[in-house]
Formats: sequence, structure tokens, C-alpha cells
Amino acid sequence: MNDDLAKLVVVKGNSIIESSYSLTLVEKRILLGCISKIDSSQLFTKKDGFTIRVDEIKDLVTERTSKNSLYTQVKIGMDKLGDRWLNLNESGTDKIRWIYRKKYNEAEGSITLYFTDEVLPMLSALSGSFTKYKLQYVSKFKSVHSIRIYELLVQWLVNGKREIEVDQLKKMLGVDGKYTRNSNFIEKVIKTSLSDINEFSNLNASFSVNKTGKRVTHIEFVFCIKDDFEKKTLKKINKNISKTTKSKTSTEEREMLIEEFANSRKRFSNAVNESNVPADIVEILKSQGRW
Repeated sequence: MNDDLAKLVVVKGNSIIESSYSLTLVEKRILLGCISKIDSSQLFTKKDGFTIRVDEIKDLVTERTSKNSLYTQVKIGMDKLGDRWLNLNESGTDKIRWIYRKKYNEAEGSITLYFTDEVLPMLSALSGSFTKYKLQYVSKFKSVHSIRIYELLVQWLVNGKREIEVDQLKKMLGVDGKYTRNSNFIEKVIKTSLSDINEFSNLNASFSVNKTGKRVTHIEFVFCIKDDFEKKTLKKINKNISKTTKSKTSTEEREMLIEEFANSRKRFSNAVNESNVPADIVEILKSQGRW
């Protein structure tokens, strides 16, 4: 991680966070790189361009690549970005473009984006509802959807919990119509994105599904800053230990507890040991190769 990237901060109006759009991972990273150059407290017009050097965002675009390949990726990403739309309503009947002009400054090795009149107020002169985070927290994400889900969580960070309707989330991520089975959507989008978030960002997050009848209709995310996560997780471990030793649990509850102990053991090996976990659960995890 270079020093320049560590200093860059992304600020977006919540109207953008809540909207739906589809971008490739490279396009998203280029867009965030330029947004991070905007002073969100100042007022700008569409004549103001925002420039970032290609070497400033090399960690955002790709890893282990030649300089020529890096520049090629940026050029292709910029060309596609110029044709992308931002949906302002769920039906997709009200759309605006992200940018109206793009410049590749070859001599300086930089790129400049000019945002449209409709988008710019969502990025500058912000005083009310907006979401802010360091660019470095999303720079290593591998999934194209991880950045969007991370933003949706950061937006509600004070609450530490957010429930989103599955169909609405699919539209926000630009995948409505792609995953007809919710189980595929959860496996390929939700779990993959949370794996990125937990490994690379400043958050720890988990999710559960809520059903209407037999159908999964909502996904509930629970999340917090990693320093707080360790304290809360260890407290939960102790509570679960007490639960398994003092009362009988159903088969389903027991299976859930086994999974929690396995995940906690992986993350907090020193705190979760054979002395404070029921012996039968330790044996099960050992037999599964997870202890």
C-alpha cells in the first residue's frame, strides 16, 4: 500500500449509495480514485475536472502487472465509464450519466474525469447525508460487488445492523435478473463480498437471512469496526459456552453453535481453547479438521 493511497478519502452523498448501477471492478476503482480527490465541503461546477495520477491508483487497478498493462486497463476502464448510467429509481426509468467528459493526460501519466451536473452535487458541497471512508479499505477487494456492499454497511455503521430486501439489493448491485435462485445470489455475491470485507477492510461483518413463508426475502447484515468486533465476539463465545454447558439445545441450535465455535477458533485461537469449550464440541471440530 503506497502512502498516497492511504491518504485518499471517498465521500459520497447517500443518494448515490442508495441508487443502483453496474460497473466493472476497474471502472469502480477509477471512479473512486477521482472522487477521493474531491473536497466534499467545497462547491464545484461541471467545468471542474478531478485528476489522479495513474501511479497513485495502481494498487486499485490491478496487482503484479507491467506499466503498459496498467495504463491499458485504465484506458479501457475510462472508455467504458463514459457509457455508464446511474439509476435514480427502482424501475430504471430515471437515469443520469456519471461523467460527460474524460481526459487521459499521457504526458503527465494521469486521468481527469468531469462529472455531470446531476452527479456533482452528490459529491461536493455535502453538509447533510453522506458516507465517508478511506479508499485503502476497499483497494484490495476482489469481487466487483464488495465495494457496493461495503458502502451500504458503512452508511449504517452507527447502527451496526442493516436489513435489505433481496430484490432491492440485487437492483442496487445491478444484478437483478441474473441470479434467479437466491441461494446462488447469497453464495456468489453476499458470501464472496463479506469475505473481501472481513479480510481487507476495517470492518467485520456477518449476515443472516429472513424469510416470508418459505422464501428468503431479506438479508440482515451485522457489522462493526474490527477493534470492537473482537470484544463483542469473545463476549458471545463466553455466552455460548455457558449456554451449551447449562442447558439443552436443539440439533439446529447445536449445529449453529459448532459453526460459531469453529469460526471463533480460527479468528481467536488464543482465547478459544480446549479449557473453555465443551469437550464434545472440541471432538467434533477435531474430527472435521477445524480445530
